[in-house]
Amino acid sequence: MKNINFLLALALANSLLMGDEIDMMINKINSKRTGILPKDKIVSTPSPLPKVEIVDTNVTKDKNGTIVLKKSGMEFNLTAIMNNKAFINGQWVKVGEKVGGYTLVDIMDDSVYLKDGNRSKMVFFSDNNKKIKIIIGR
Repeated sequence: MKNINFLLALALANSLLMGDEIDMMINKINSKRTGILPKDKIVSTPSPLPKVEIVDTNVTKDKNGTIVLKKSGMEFNLTAIMNNKAFINGQWVKVGEKVGGYTLVDIMDDSVYLKDGNRSKMVFFSDNNKKIKIIIGR
């Protein structure tokens, strides 16, 4: 019985000491933290990540650590979709036909799916294109 009382007293004392330590940790967390570097120094530190800029020339250049990516392939402009044909880059194309080296695979309501070997593109109507819905009949 003395052993049990001793263990209970030891556990109680330990929990009281642990409570004080926990309170001290919480107070440290709640206190305003300050670092060794001033805020303006942190803000003015350059990013370790390279800047990426996309240009539409075929030249890759490295200027001041900037990586320049080339635009890949041809740009497509979807203007209209009508009667299972799509008007892409100024020409009407059906599924299976080619435009700019890509084959038209599928025509959806607001986009087309083009494929050239392992490369594929989804082309949507441009933002400045005003969709016109024509309903024939009553």
